[in-house]
Amino acid sequence: MTSAVAQLYETFPFPSPAEDAPLMDMVADQLPFVLRDGDDLDGWEVLDAGCGTGSILVALARRYPKARFTGVDACRRSLDIARRCAERHGVTNVELVHGTMPELSLQRRFDMAVCCGVLHHLPSPRAGLQWLTEHLTDDGLIYLWLYDAVGEHGRMLDRELVQLLTSPDNPEGGLTTIRDLGLELSLADYGFPVGWTGTALTTAEQDVADADAYLNPVVLPMRFADMPELFAGLPLTWLAADRVFHPGGIGLVDLAGTEAGNGGAVFVRPEDLFDRPGLRERVRELGNLDRLRAIELRLRPTGFEVLAGRGAGLDRCLPRIAGNLLPYGDGPEPGAR
Repeated sequence: MTSAVAQLYETFPFPSPAEDAPLMDMVADQLPFVLRDGDDLDGWEVLDAGCGTGSILVALARRYPKARFTGVDACRRSLDIARRCAERHGVTNVELVHGTMPELSLQRRFDMAVCCGVLHHLPSPRAGLQWLTEHLTDDGLIYLWLYDAVGEHGRMLDRELVQLLTSPDNPEGGLTTIRDLGLELSLADYGFPVGWTGTALTTAEQDVADADAYLNPVVLPMRFADMPELFAGLPLTWLAADRVFHPGGIGLVDLAGTEAGNGGAVFVRPEDLFDRPGLRERVRELGNLDRLRAIELRLRPTGFEVLAGRGAGLDRCLPRIAGNLLPYGDGPEPGAR
């Protein structure tokens, strides 16, 4: 992470500068739809790389008291807020570490590495991903959230305009530029119609969200089709799609049709996005990567998640994940499970 990116988050700690802000359960709620033993995680070591102010990290630690969690972040102010947040919620199974990937060495490995909204802010996402794999156990999992270049195209243009009209190294002035242009990030575009947690953002939280959206000097949106190349050659054995985030909501990708629907979850199958039988049949004939492209081009997602792992990591996951495999190295073929 560059010093300019780190400084932005020192000024605008993400996702909230308040230690009493509602926790974000977006990952904790998702794990039962990913892992066979997603209700427990007994004995797991879990890393949150780029934990920010701890909203996701503390929510995970509170939900899974039998696991140990380590949060890493480059911003000391964010870690101070995360520490007070953990104390506020009585969470004791969390360790916080100041540092930057890929420079930091933790000298231990983790059963799962969570990295939400961070990799695309690194000058080299590949280097950050390499760092995650180096800290993974032999059967470990990587849980990754990224901006999707399709749905983020308009915001990237607005971001470019904001930065064109803002003096360098002046984030407070940048916020004025954002307001003068009439811009405001809507979390509804990411499938969260009422804030991250069902509670509307405070003014300070909206400022943080807008700074993150329009002032970050490094933003590299990607697409599902970029994933095989991004992961190529890393010591992993499989790669799979998980979720898409778009203005219509949040959907769990289910390319193989393994899920019947449960717990109020929404499953996304590309053929269901088309009305005409001929189009639906054509989509069914596509390979997994092209089926994901169809989802992107139809739903225009702003964000997406992928999972990757090695060893017995795929056996830890529910069949839906195996049905979402992407072409990757010498690993199992998409759909062959």
